[in-house]
Amino acid sequence: MTVSDNERIRRLLFDTVAISVLRKVVDAAAAIRVTVAPVKGVVLSRWLYDDVSDRPYRDLDVVIARGDLPRMFAAVEARGWPIQVHSPEMGELEFTVDRLTVEIHAEFGRRDLSRLTIADLLARAAVDADLFPFAIQRIDDIDHFLLLVANVTKKSFTYANQHQPADLDRFIARLRPRWDELLERARAARFLTALRNVAVWMADEHASTLFAQFMVAMPASPRRLLPAVVGWQRRRDRRRPDRLASASGLFGLVLATQTPDDVRLRGRGLVRLLRRGAARRLGRDPG
Repeated sequence: MTVSDNERIRRLLFDTVAISVLRKVVDAAAAIRVTVAPVKGVVLSRWLYDDVSDRPYRDLDVVIARGDLPRMFAAVEARGWPIQVHSPEMGELEFTVDRLTVEIHAEFGRRDLSRLTIADLLARAAVDADLFPFAIQRIDDIDHFLLLVANVTKKSFTYANQHQPADLDRFIARLRPRWDELLERARAARFLTALRNVAVWMADEHASTLFAQFMVAMPASPRRLLPAVVGWQRRRDRRRPDRLASASGLFGLVLATQTPDDVRLRGRGLVRLLRRGAARRLGRDPG
């Protein structure tokens, strides 16, 4: 898709503000000895694309260990940054700095999705002093890729943002020499089912030849029904329906709770979804 010069300028100006805000967030975290790492748009636009303006984004995403979230919340509050969302249960903190939305995530996609934690990702992160005018923690490429897989799964495929297929395709190409390591890390995290489902989605729905090749390298699935169901659900409704008003959207949410390899995680995820749905029907904030 051709991007106009005005749109490219707008994206570059937004990116300039985002970098400034990222520095403030990193400095605020460092002041209380908390480790944070930027993820998704602000870094992927540099790692995966020839030009930053080729990959637009709308907010700043940062990950943090769950145990550090209360201190980060206090630091944000002390600086007077307006807080829009604070959900200790979901590990989410959303606030505004210089009119830009910052989202801090303390969960790996969803609590019951995988054995991976943000603390695991940060433990494998390395200092990168070259990407920005200041140092950041850069999480490992495999961890970042799996984080994108978790995000697509959490969004029930239907709600994945329009840039995620391109991000995933470029990332799987970048990781090709490490495919065996990627599969081993997903297996250890009990995350192979989610990875397989996203690979099917990319190969079938987005005609990705790389993901088709990657699927050949994957171990055989004992749960053959799930990849087919993912494709059916994605094709069932391409109009991004309301999650609770649409049977297809609700089915996608239920399906997303059944993607972990671990049966206990699948059960907990389904119970959590039902409990949150019941809270909404009672007019309460499920957190």
